[in-house]
Amino acid sequence: APYTTNENLFNLQVLPPRMIIIGSGVIALEMAQSFALLGSKVTVVNRSSRLFESKLGDEEAAEILQRQLEEDGVTFLSKAKVEQVETLQKGDGEKMLPLMKVTIGGNDLECECLLVAAGRAANVENCGLEQGGVEFAAGKGVKINDLAQSVSNPKVYAVGDCCADVPRLTHMSGEMAKLVVQNSLANDAWKVSSLVVPAVAYTEPEYATVGIASESQAKKQGIECDVYRAGLEHNDRAILESSNIGFVKIVTRKDSDEILGATIVAERAGEMINEISLAIKNKLGLYAIGRNIHPYPTTGEAVMGCGVQYINKHLPRFD
Repeated sequence: APYTTNENLFNLQVLPPRMIIIGSGVIALEMAQSFALLGSKVTVVNRSSRLFESKLGDEEAAEILQRQLEEDGVTFLSKAKVEQVETLQKGDGEKMLPLMKVTIGGNDLECECLLVAAGRAANVENCGLEQGGVEFAAGKGVKINDLAQSVSNPKVYAVGDCCADVPRLTHMSGEMAKLVVQNSLANDAWKVSSLVVPAVAYTEPEYATVGIASESQAKKQGIECDVYRAGLEHNDRAILESSNIGFVKIVTRKDSDEILGATIVAERAGEMINEISLAIKNKLGLYAIGRNIHPYPTTGEAVMGCGVQYINKHLPRFD
């Protein structure tokens, strides 16, 4: 079937009346909301029972984002699997779109655009890496050490999406490129494991995470934690801009202000997460965030709010 991906989706010459998206990750959600707002009837096929379930993402964030996208016209099919795709009519690659029949759970749906957004895999096979002594895992990528060198040939460096077990994010690739230049030319020892990497879904509202971003993720790693939450429903800047749906949640080690990670759902979540990334990178605790003055009115006050909650929790009681 003539499916599309994020690489050729923007080559479309006309708006598809109906779009089916396989997958429910960042690209799937961003494109689903965008095309729904443009006027397409969009259906998202999610094999899990909720958004972000496979990565143990925050449940409240999943509920808010799905509700917001549904209000924008997106339909979600959860616990669903595509069983068959049939091309009913071929397109001409320009003005005439193809017509496809997609079978999901025994039901047939038709669409003019089938977007496959079920994740990315490193395409490093058949590149001659064996001749260079560069070890790799099919579908995962080049195996690297903490200096971004090939584990089997340290004269070779690898960065970005072709590497195994690193976040496939544009800013991660850029940071790894800087790391390699510094390590190879300046004889430095900048480590991949030292990188604190935030991630953002550019939906409305945005969804941003960094580190151990939920209680479920901490539990999976055997880490006891506390979660501090500040909602946006009473944030004056968010109210003024009619975008007071969302929250900031900061995860700390149990009975400590050591920040493990965070989840933010807000119109400017991608900007707000940077303060928390910086704190983690420089080992600043939640107490320090609570004592850092944030300008009024800003949505960033919600980040400070989590810190103030920590401080208040540990104040002496006068019962």
